[in-house]
Amino acid sequence: MSNAGTTTDTIDLADLARSLRRGWQWILAGLLAGGIVALLVILFVPRRFDAGASAIIRATPEAGGSLLSRLTEGSGAGAGAASLLGAGANAPIETDIQILSSHAVIGAVVDSLMLQVEARSPAVATNTLLRTAHLPGAFEHFTVSLRRVAAGRYHYDAEGKSGDVGANGVVTLLVGTLTLRDALPEAFTLKVYDREEAILRTSKNLAVSKAGGEVVRVAFRARDSLTAANVPNAALVNYLARKKTGDRGANAHRAEFLSLQIDSTAALQADAEERLRRFQEQSGLIDPQVIGKLELEALADLRKNMGILQVEQGALDQLLAQVAAGRMTARQLVAFPSFLKSPGINDLLRQLAELETDRTKLLERRLETDDQVVALSRSIANIEGQLVPLARAYAGALRQQGADLNAQIGAVTSKLSTFPGAAQSAARNTREVLRLNQLSFALQTQLVQARLAAIQEGGDVRALDRAVSPREAAFPEPWLTSSLGLGVGLLLGMVAAIVSGSHGRYLDGPAAIERVLGVPAVRYLPGSPLLMTGRETARTLLLIPVELNTSTEQVATRLAETALARGASATVLDFSESGAPAVAGSSANTVILRAEESSSFVVARLPGLASDSTAAVLSHDRPVLLVAPDGRVKRRSLTAALETLRRLDVPCAGIVLAGSSNGTVPSR
Repeated sequence: MSNAGTTTDTIDLADLARSLRRGWQWILAGLLAGGIVALLVILFVPRRFDAGASAIIRATPEAGGSLLSRLTEGSGAGAGAASLLGAGANAPIETDIQILSSHAVIGAVVDSLMLQVEARSPAVATNTLLRTAHLPGAFEHFTVSLRRVAAGRYHYDAEGKSGDVGANGVVTLLVGTLTLRDALPEAFTLKVYDREEAILRTSKNLAVSKAGGEVVRVAFRARDSLTAANVPNAALVNYLARKKTGDRGANAHRAEFLSLQIDSTAALQADAEERLRRFQEQSGLIDPQVIGKLELEALADLRKNMGILQVEQGALDQLLAQVAAGRMTARQLVAFPSFLKSPGINDLLRQLAELETDRTKLLERRLETDDQVVALSRSIANIEGQLVPLARAYAGALRQQGADLNAQIGAVTSKLSTFPGAAQSAARNTREVLRLNQLSFALQTQLVQARLAAIQEGGDVRALDRAVSPREAAFPEPWLTSSLGLGVGLLLGMVAAIVSGSHGRYLDGPAAIERVLGVPAVRYLPGSPLLMTGRETARTLLLIPVELNTSTEQVATRLAETALARGASATVLDFSESGAPAVAGSSANTVILRAEESSSFVVARLPGLASDSTAAVLSHDRPVLLVAPDGRVKRRSLTAALETLRRLDVPCAGIVLAGSSNGTVPSR
């Protein structure tokens, strides 16, 4: 018999398929169990309905933001105002999702839909049974049962409270009151929760998510279709009301703040303008750049005129000095350029020229002593005598004009010396007025935007799709639940079949025995040789049946035939209870030793491991070949036999599946 001695961790698919085939009962039981569970879920598990609503939450951009940034670009104060006034930017959509999921919104929904009370039997919307529910405070949830006892009369039972109430009546409980409607079913049951527990239960079934872009979806799961649709719609209505009211209040406060800032800025602006006016009146600097340019040009003109005047005065003084010294006549003063441009001097020169002409004409006919000639000579002398005083007077006028120009130059120079400080003050006052003008304009723009935002009520926030009552339950869905139940049952049945095949009470076939027990195993086939490895060192092979009444005769005969076919002598000894004659256990060793002397291979048939004769012949140098019935073998029997051999340090050559419990070999 060949020895397979080693085991592997690989999975034999054929063996797995055989396990599934043999464990068809487990698979069928799993399918039946899964189908039954699915049917029970469909019939008895409370139904759940899903409904959802959606809304658009689009932020409104600040139209004045870009204008304010352009106005305040490059200005530190303006930039500060922009950062202060730009605080009205809308929050991202995640903020709105958190608001929709908040305790405040869900609490308002619970109050409006009376979700502190849940209709259990029948599962309908609470507001179809109750008009109002007043349940303040904290308490443990409890059940209220109502049944009709007469026309329009109901009897109610609650924890610690019972009584009768009519339709449209008030049910008085220990924790509050419930007001009934007029149209009520024959009997119904209510589950009452305190407000905090109702909010927690509602929030667990409420899902708020971003559907995409700027759309928010609100979904809810409830025991009835009306509540499943009412909760998302109520949540969106409450949120939109809060959004509009909150934004309107924020924008109103912002507009009020801006109005105060505008008034304060207007006062500062008026004061700055008054300071600028007084400074301009006192300094005369309306436009520092233009006035500075004009003053410099005027000073240049004055210096230029002063230079010309000084040159002319010096030339005239020099002429008068020459006239006084006698080196120059008075008539030569007329050649002075300024005199030539004077009309009075020119008139004197004309008179002098006429008198000279008349005197020359008279001298052609008369003597110098003639009275007319003498008169003309005196007139000429008088005119010439007027030239020197005129020149001296003109020189005095030049000196006075020079003094005036010096005074003007001094005044302009003194004024220009104070001009940088005045120009700085003028620039500061002008810049302050311009800054306050820009700030006032920016505040006015932001005030308009705040008022427009209050009108727009928080941007484009509106409901998109309203939730409608679903016609079919979301759970349990019959086809899906059935498929899931059958699939899970099939899977569990297959797992049970595989586990039963590998860890059950029985082992099927040699492959299963080798995989589980780790010893070689073969099935006995008539006509097939049984080879045993290691026979050179072991001359005796002990055949021991695993179960009682299992025949080892065919296996022993086949082993002997195989040994003879290989040219070795073989002897079969029968120590089994069915053997004739039976050999006493005390002489079994002696018989085996004698047989070993006469034969090269001895096969000893033993009755079982519990037999005295078997215990007497077991030895570490005599391997044991276990014989088990063909077909299903009890795992416990094989395991116990192998454990006994291991404890006794007896080697196991393998396991042969041969024959049946009645000693016959099954036909193949």
